[in-house]
Amino acid sequence: MNITVLTNRDLASHIALSRLIDLLGAHRLSIFISEKVGRDHSLPEPLMALAAFEKKIIADSPHSFDDLASKANCKLQDFGDIDGKVNGPEGVARIQATQPDVILSIRFGLIIREPIIEIPRYGVINLHSGVLPDYRGVMASFRAMVNSDAEIGSTMHFIQDSGVDTGDILSIVRIPLNTLHSYLLNVLNLYTAGCDQLASAVRQLESGAALQSQPQNGEPDYHTFPTDHELAAFFAMGHQLFDQAETDLIRELQG
Repeated sequence: MNITVLTNRDLASHIALSRLIDLLGAHRLSIFISEKVGRDHSLPEPLMALAAFEKKIIADSPHSFDDLASKANCKLQDFGDIDGKVNGPEGVARIQATQPDVILSIRFGLIIREPIIEIPRYGVINLHSGVLPDYRGVMASFRAMVNSDAEIGSTMHFIQDSGVDTGDILSIVRIPLNTLHSYLLNVLNLYTAGCDQLASAVRQLESGAALQSQPQNGEPDYHTFPTDHELAAFFAMGHQLFDQAETDLIRELQG
């Protein structure tokens, strides 16, 4: 199968992409990367520190994003030269050129619309690092920690329109929330099972079986990046966004 992967330049994507390339090695992969999630805006200092920590981990890794693409026998592509206009004529043409049977989205920072959604015959499948519809948007595990949830989860769902995390659900996998771990490590731990979800969907499609999905039920809740006030409440609960002492555990997830 021809599989086009849309991902983002962050640590979770780096870990997920490394795992997914191993799981989907028998297929023809094309990989596109976004540079950030959401529009340009200033983030609170703790979130900037988190991003800097992630960048250092990636920089210190033996495998860059370009290396991972080479391992998948393709070249890393992006939309930076067209100002991120993925849904414009040139962006659509780039996706079309990969002739995807299915598109897999993992933390992709650009919203895709109908011209792209209509390209692959099996549709566009997104892996969201949160339980839907309770935690749409960004940093779902942060919200779960604030809410003292017992579990966090990853939701595999179709992208059927330009709505954010609104598509029909294919599967949800939950893992225990470890309050002794930072927000970052809890999120990264989602991607072992999360990538297995995507690989399982590909195997089903390859076998000729249709994927079974269901509409999202319940009252949706959409979340943006936390404010300074929300971050202060998070820290007051004894939580951390990241922890330097967890670096070795993160390295193990990188493989």
